[in-house]
Amino acid sequence: MRIIIIDDDYHTCQTLARFLEEKGFTTRSHTTIADAVRALITEEWDQMLLDYHLPGLDCTDALPIIQEVSPKLPVILMVDEANRQDQARALKAGAFCLLRKPINRRELLRVIRSTPLAQQTPKPSKK
Repeated sequence: MRIIIIDDDYHTCQTLARFLEEKGFTTRSHTTIADAVRALITEEWDQMLLDYHLPGLDCTDALPIIQEVSPKLPVILMVDEANRQDQARALKAGAFCLLRKPINRRELLRVIRSTPLAQQTPKPSKK
């Protein structure tokens, strides 16, 4: 399964990528939505981890762009803080679910495996 990670914090991207790769996933990390959209256009991805707040663009603005390029891509939002109204807006805009930062790794794996595309994709090896 191929997972694209977008977070303006390079360290967060690398930490998540390393963890997911250890679990058998293929990942690519980007720190801007523009770079991520280019990757969505040129490559096929199974899931996306998206930071809720990116500089100059909040996820409710980014989600329609992502869905236009890759309409079936499940997007898991990573949030530091978001009130219930923000969370509802994000889910209404098309996010699969929200995970609170710092990301609980066990919860992350559970959510990744519960997305619709994950149900159709062979499971990665358990290392």
